[in-house]
Amino acid sequence: MQASHARPGVDLPIQPFTLPFLTQKAAHLELHTFFLLFAGGTLAGVINVIVGGAGFMTFPLLVAAGMSEIEANASNFVAVLPANVVGTWAYRAELASVRQHLPTRLFLAALGGIVGSTILIYTGQASFQKAIPWLLLFATFSFSAGPWFKAMLERRFNFDGTRWLWLSFTLEFLLYVYGGYFGLGMGIIIFTIYSLFSHMSLHQQNALRNITISLMTLISIVIFARAGVIRLAPALVMMSGAILGSYFAAKVARRVDPVIVRRAILAWAMILTAFAFWKYY
Repeated sequence: MQASHARPGVDLPIQPFTLPFLTQKAAHLELHTFFLLFAGGTLAGVINVIVGGAGFMTFPLLVAAGMSEIEANASNFVAVLPANVVGTWAYRAELASVRQHLPTRLFLAALGGIVGSTILIYTGQASFQKAIPWLLLFATFSFSAGPWFKAMLERRFNFDGTRWLWLSFTLEFLLYVYGGYFGLGMGIIIFTIYSLFSHMSLHQQNALRNITISLMTLISIVIFARAGVIRLAPALVMMSGAILGSYFAAKVARRVDPVIVRRAILAWAMILTAFAFWKYY
């Protein structure tokens, strides 16, 4: 590899910006891998509609399909993008009611995505492997403790987060940096931040969450594509399954107890986190 074509931390050659992820490696999938990714994406789409946390399903499946961890993470951004884009369109009416600070939040999302995904590319595969267990631990803790933490602050301290808007923006920016680097569980965390620091309704929170995460994800995809770490074919297969799962889940979501689904996801996340510590340490 020529030194002039190597990006620090990444063990893959950097191509000119002509969609370098369209490689032979990404273009062909074995049949069992295709069905694994499509079925996993379908289940993830169902989970995402009912309770969130689908990344706990999609990321390990992409690794199981033969990708490196950094490729699986980057490809996962492509796989989950439609959910947020569709959500942005679905909640477009609610955006009008939260437009006061929308430009600021979009700027923070864009900047956070640039910083987080750039850190991932420049620190590379080895550092990312060491970070994965701790990132999963953070995501699992946030997924489990977020609603409890919000209720505790409101009950014990009569916390009024609307007086601390600057702190909300700071936490949101840090979350977008985390999202650009890894992103598992960030949808749950951002709901917690919005709930703590605003009086927005759930639909208003969803509107902000979808548009900001969509922007962050698009920017991260461009950076990952430039670095050549996206495996497009597996990501598109998983994306197709997620779209199908989301469509059918939207029709039956009200009949499913989200508490049971949440507990199942939490149990899986704990197993996945424990396995990551065992594998990488």
